[in-house]
Amino acid sequence: MVLRVKVQTKVENPRGYIAKVVDELRNLLTAGARARRDPSRENFYEVENANNIFYIHISPLTGNVVLLAKWPGQTRDAREKAKNVTA
Repeated sequence: MVLRVKVQTKVENPRGYIAKVVDELRNLLTAGARARRDPSRENFYEVENANNIFYIHISPLTGNVVLLAKWPGQTRDAREKAKNVTA
């Protein structure tokens, strides 16, 4: 699915990631990002770009995005190699 938020949407940063990370997430979400719903939790998503995966919550009351975690993602080349190994 593609997840997109308005430019004025607030991105909360309770874990204190550096501003560059928050800006990267905000830019990603305003442009429209590939996302996967967390099947165990409502309104929680994994959002990814070429380099990182972000775990976020979107408040159903305020629409604010809460950045909960970030970790390195696999590049497209790495994913393709992994598919070829398992195929």
